[in-house]
Amino acid sequence: MPEEAKEKAPKKGVKTKMIGVGFIFVGLLNIMLAWRGAFEVHNLQIVILIAGVFLYVIGAIRGGES
Repeated sequence: MPEEAKEKAPKKGVKTKMIGVGFIFVGLLNIMLAWRGAFEVHNLQIVILIAGVFLYVIGAIRGGES
């Protein structure tokens, strides 16, 4: 691959990390709202948080490959 094309190529894993950060954000907001409102924290909220961390890690691994 020519040097010019390599510099302009988008980095891998950025979209995956952004979706992961969104899931982490939503999961944490749900958990904090349940905690503040004295509601039960449901398993789905924890699954959303764990899925966000998983997607972020996958994106970070893909971004490290060159």
